[in-house]
Amino acid sequence: MVGRPLHKIQCESLTRSSKFTKQCLCKGYFQKNSGKYRCKFHGGASTGPRSLSGKLKALQNLPHFKNKTELEIIEWIKQKKYAKD
Repeated sequence: MVGRPLHKIQCESLTRSSKFTKQCLCKGYFQKNSGKYRCKFHGGASTGPRSLSGKLKALQNLPHFKNKTELEIIEWIKQKKYAKD
């Protein structure tokens, strides 16, 4: 929030550069799993689905894959060069 630094919710992590004595000054977002406020650097942003079943579920929600069967989507995932499964 520009111009209102006293009202900004800060990240509750401690910085490594200060040898864990100073609090991070970035804007904090509430984390449901820990119940604390973390910034984009300390919160651990999502890396997306990793398993084949997770990728399948995510792709089934896209309009491009709505009419495809599970086997067709799995085949499409496996022919991608970045797929590890």
